[in-house]
Amino acid sequence: MFRRLEISAATALLAAIVLLVSVAAVSRKAGSPIIWSLEVSTALFVWLVVLAIDIAMQNQRHFGLSLLLDNVSDRTRRWVQLANIAVVMGLLCYLLYYAVINVPLMHKRMLGALQIPKSYIHLAMPVGIALWLRTLGVQFLARWRED
Repeated sequence: MFRRLEISAATALLAAIVLLVSVAAVSRKAGSPIIWSLEVSTALFVWLVVLAIDIAMQNQRHFGLSLLLDNVSDRTRRWVQLANIAVVMGLLCYLLYYAVINVPLMHKRMLGALQIPKSYIHLAMPVGIALWLRTLGVQFLARWRED
């Protein structure tokens, strides 16, 4: 259910970015540019990237240690994968701490022409890291339960 929700949100964000950039290009050519279009498309793109990374991780389409893993036994491969996931999860927990601290600090700063808090963009990091931790946790448990 969450996966479909993430894919739907990512698709909607991509469509919104394409539509916004297209309308901005046409309006600029017509002589009345939309001054906030770049800021909004950048903010939407940050959220799109966060969701796309999680979707790629769920599909195991991110880079990995395949060169090393292709040349070892299945048992060794499993342990290397478990260790790799554990290291990445540890790093993400460390980053999550600072990402959460950063969001309220950015709330006082405003985003250009829109004058909305930058914390709305910076919130993408803790949300993304939480999604990635969830995905890696599920993958860790799946690998752990393998025979």
